[in-house]
Amino acid sequence: MGFGAVLGKLMVDSGAAQRIASTLIERFGAKYVQWALIIIGAVFGISVFYEVAFMILAPLVISIAVEAKTPFMKLAITMVAATTLSHSIFPPQAGPTALVDAYNADMGMVYILGMIVFIPSVIIAGIILPRFMKHIDYPIPPLLQKRKNFTDSEMPSFGLSLFVPLIPAILISISTILSLFITEDTILHEIVSFIGSVEISLIIAIITAIVMFGLRKGKDMDTMMKSFETGLKGVATIIFIVGAGGAFKEIILEAHVGDYIADIMKGNNISPLIMAWLITALIRIATGQGVVSAITAAGSNIITHVNDASFWLFKEYFNISIKDTFKTWGALLLTTSVTGLMVVLILDLFI
Repeated sequence: MGFGAVLGKLMVDSGAAQRIASTLIERFGAKYVQWALIIIGAVFGISVFYEVAFMILAPLVISIAVEAKTPFMKLAITMVAATTLSHSIFPPQAGPTALVDAYNADMGMVYILGMIVFIPSVIIAGIILPRFMKHIDYPIPPLLQKRKNFTDSEMPSFGLSLFVPLIPAILISISTILSLFITEDTILHEIVSFIGSVEISLIIAIITAIVMFGLRKGKDMDTMMKSFETGLKGVATIIFIVGAGGAFKEIILEAHVGDYIADIMKGNNISPLIMAWLITALIRIATGQGVVSAITAAGSNIITHVNDASFWLFKEYFNISIKDTFKTWGALLLTTSVTGLMVVLILDLFI
């Protein structure tokens, strides 16, 4: 999270976020820029941990919203919808990968059927839902306010601006693919796994950002380190709060709340698909952990609350109240979960 925040801040302070925002709006138009965010959010959701994807993409969302003169929360919901859905549905993320192993599923069919669930869910939750949300014109969080409007010559190119934040996604994806063909417990496997780890791939991205966004533009290291320092300071409180939420989650898990819920739901005559959704929904609400609910039963986002670290990440980073977090983040997850269930039930009629 700290590295993701630093990378996001470097993008804001260098003009890279503004370049991506202005280019996307120019090519898609302010009216259709949400579709571009769906694509970007889905790529990051598949490739890196959700928290890292969020920290990298949040400054980009703010920049696009400023350029498009639209409430940032409207675009944030679109981005988060795409990121959470792809993170929850597609391997190599932990939950989907565990389910593929548990059911001995065909990986290709997982992606094909996953896309059938993903597309209507992300359209309803990411495009349609924000249109019905009222009073979401929140002020831009202080951390994400850019200091100036950059001229065209001051900003890095669009390709470079997009490539640098994608470095973790690219390295992790390459590492995942190569690991399938490399024997474990070998030096080569260790090197590939090392470079493709979240921490190292983010460090490589940050170093690249410092060089390409700063030193090549004539900035000195003191200036770049101020962005580094500001980025870390801005999320220090968030990291503590998210850590506390994670600790609370671990206490609940150690109490075996998920196992208890699964046991009491057994023996009912409800449809197996609905039963799986109900069990995982209850476990997700009780534990705040999507991966745990997925491994325990079959997978369900559903609404989350204060025992979910992502709840606090969304709240604190966008500087909104708990009530507004339920209205935005909570409504978003509930919509993706119910829509996904409906699509699966329809698929069950034909497959």
